[in-house]
Amino acid sequence: MRYFLFVIFVAFTFSQNIKAQPQTDFEISRNLDIYSSVFQQLYLHYAEEMQVGELNKKAIDAMLLALDPYTNFYPEAEIEDVKYLKTGRYGGVGASIHIQNDTIVVGSVLKNYPFYKAGIFAGDRLLSADGQSLIGKTADQMSEILKGAAGSQIKLEVKKLKTGQKETKIVEREEIKINNVPYFGMLEKGLGYVKLSQFNETAASEIDQAITKMQSTEKLEGLVLDLRDNGGGLLQQAVEIMDLFLPPGLLVVETKGKMKEENHRYLTYRPAKYPDMPVVVLINERSASASEIVAGAFQDYDRGVILGKKSFGKGLVQKVFPLSYNAQMKVTVAKYYIPSGRCIQELNYGDKKDGKATKTADSLRGTFKTQNGRIVYDAGGILPDIETKFTDFEPIVIDLAVKRMIFNFALNYVHNHDSIHSQESFDLTDDDYEDFKKFLDSKEYRYESLNLKMMNKILEDSAVNSNESLAKQAESLKKLLIENDLVHLDKNKEIILQLIEQDIISYYYSDAGRAKRILKSDISTKEAVELLTDNQRYKNLLSKIMQ
Repeated sequence: MRYFLFVIFVAFTFSQNIKAQPQTDFEISRNLDIYSSVFQQLYLHYAEEMQVGELNKKAIDAMLLALDPYTNFYPEAEIEDVKYLKTGRYGGVGASIHIQNDTIVVGSVLKNYPFYKAGIFAGDRLLSADGQSLIGKTADQMSEILKGAAGSQIKLEVKKLKTGQKETKIVEREEIKINNVPYFGMLEKGLGYVKLSQFNETAASEIDQAITKMQSTEKLEGLVLDLRDNGGGLLQQAVEIMDLFLPPGLLVVETKGKMKEENHRYLTYRPAKYPDMPVVVLINERSASASEIVAGAFQDYDRGVILGKKSFGKGLVQKVFPLSYNAQMKVTVAKYYIPSGRCIQELNYGDKKDGKATKTADSLRGTFKTQNGRIVYDAGGILPDIETKFTDFEPIVIDLAVKRMIFNFALNYVHNHDSIHSQESFDLTDDDYEDFKKFLDSKEYRYESLNLKMMNKILEDSAVNSNESLAKQAESLKKLLIENDLVHLDKNKEIILQLIEQDIISYYYSDAGRAKRILKSDISTKEAVELLTDNQRYKNLLSKIMQ
């Protein structure tokens, strides 16, 4: 009832305020009145009981979806999500979850946080919460159940992976702080590595602390800053990161919006702590927003080499506004422009066709110049100076990951091993790989390549089935295709074992252990090391005028 009154009150009040203004926007006023009337009639006359708050949120979400994916409404129940966006903190249990056969399964668990303290670990299944069954719940629904104010409790029924027994756990939520820098460490030859996973309020200080700590043990001759898979966060943190590497008074990013107050120029404002340190920035297709501001500033000032794949292409700025009843709203308020003048926004949400945002034609994209005169483009993302040699996983590896065969086998391994001798020297063997194939058989896993899927469709055709000779030939071909798919499995043995090792190490040594292990076989990091140890090539890349 409260949400119903809130909607009617806001619609009426806003409508009256608009009418009182000299330049009345009749369309807004009229549509607010219509929405208020629709909601009121539904509430009074709809045959079934209405979940008013839920219905209102769906209506708002549908309206905002017509704009862009980044303008979002958060009711009071989702206040922890807004808190996390701003600070990297939220009230919760310190674990990730996923759905497997309609059951909530625990993924990674943060050490020394509520789930860890309660003895709930990766692979455990959550059956009920405060007496309510969790079977069939979505990941989003489960996330809302687990989040809550620090100090509040939740009673969970858990089926343990190792014993198969059901246990009742009382979990007290805490304020969870996710580190922006999950891992940093020395590579070879005096080179440092920092992985930045997000841009919350301490991102710049965490990078500074990581560099300072590495320099306390060994002089840094260069830095690899890893922004891969970093979807961004607070714009101000991108500015403060560049403040560590650029002299004061330089433009890092400029925002331009419809409202005058959204137009800002963000400059570096203090002497750089690391003005001459060679830097290679790693990006990929999931590096977005604040990650692209940092990568773009490094590139536009010829301050570092960008290595990897073209970034995502998000040149939009959001701001969070408070609403009535503790609700909040994140709104796209401006576009941002990096120092060369580029806006790297890939999709045009103001010019949709068939409900989908459009892309700017390559022929219409502008050319710009870096400080040293290198030509760069507003290519719907940051184009790297060096495109990485890394190729995407083959479909069979992706299929194994999506169907959680790799994750589940890793849990099976953990179930039979209380510990591993060392994260540095831990490696799976050929026997472990054979065990993995037996595990796939036990789960009746079958990979269907595109060719095999097409063959299965052919075999379903009545014309083929009615011809005995043709059906036999098709079955023979199907067997060959299955054998060929199994060959693909063995061809990817090395990468499959690496992914399993990463999951196993993550269980024993958390995300920091996983990040460290990934570096062991990471092609992009190896390319960055090669570049930073070739000083002349590094300088040439930043000084050459690209044609």
